[in-house]
Amino acid sequence: MDEKLYQKIIVATDGTDYVKKAINTAISLSKLTGAELYAVYVADVSNITPTSAEWVLVSENIKKESDAALEYFKAEAEKAGIQYQTISLSGSAPGEIVQYANQINADLIIVGATGKKALERMLLGSVSEKIVRTAKQQVLIVRYDAAENKS
Repeated sequence: MDEKLYQKIIVATDGTDYVKKAINTAISLSKLTGAELYAVYVADVSNITPTSAEWVLVSENIKKESDAALEYFKAEAEKAGIQYQTISLSGSAPGEIVQYANQINADLIIVGATGKKALERMLLGSVSEKIVRTAKQQVLIVRYDAAENKS
């Protein structure tokens, strides 16, 4: 049996520091398993209803945010010498990530978690929680520990 543990792994990024540990975990797992690695950035445009003139500015800002969010991933993936792909999507992050995972037949979705308190999760919702509830793939949540990452 020559089947790999994982063939396609997705790691979600939003450009924040807490995602760096998830990215590093995804890169390590990709190297270990030989899986293809995909970094996904989702611009949440659900609350934006600009006029067409405003949309040009919004689109430019989204592109800048997307590029910046994926920059750390690209640098780390290249340093590790692995094959990767990046994609920028727009919409609701949990829904877009799960839909993309289904589209490419991913085996695993890796997301970072900030470790919010229960009240914050209840009020704000959690991207990782929604992905866990809706994905058919395995989901690995990599917890960010602020104390561990202080300089």
